[in-house]
Amino acid sequence: MQSRKTARALIFDAAGRLLLVQMHDPDVSAADGRVLTAPYWVTVGGEVKAGENIEQALLREIAEETGLRQVRLGGQVWYTEHVLVIKGEARLLQENFVLARAEHTELSHAGWTADERRVIKALKWWDMERLMESNETFFPGSLQTHILSLARGEIPATTIVIEP
Repeated sequence: MQSRKTARALIFDAAGRLLLVQMHDPDVSAADGRVLTAPYWVTVGGEVKAGENIEQALLREIAEETGLRQVRLGGQVWYTEHVLVIKGEARLLQENFVLARAEHTELSHAGWTADERRVIKALKWWDMERLMESNETFFPGSLQTHILSLARGEIPATTIVIEP
């Protein structure tokens, strides 16, 4: 099985809100072949391309997906692995989550690829109270378990392995 190293940004604004992407991709399924029928929320990010490190990939992905260019990256705080089937091919996703702070909150989809335009439904700044009360689907699935400590400024000394 081929692996796919990904860089994911946990982007907070000055008000402590977290930026998430709502999407639905019918070409992606769980390892068991199950495809979600409703949109779900994910962190900003994507595949680390050849020649890139995690930070370079994140800055590229943030600019493409959100239009944000004045973002300060912090350290890696979470890591998880899981299998997804992407366009019929099983891939081991190795997800690296990095804390980030946005200077501005105005978002743009001008940098979206045709695929992103097909699968991305919305971008949204979530305040912590609404995020914690929401029954919507989030990935990683353990996002609501771990995000409050980061929102409070409790940064782990080392990367935490989380549930996907």
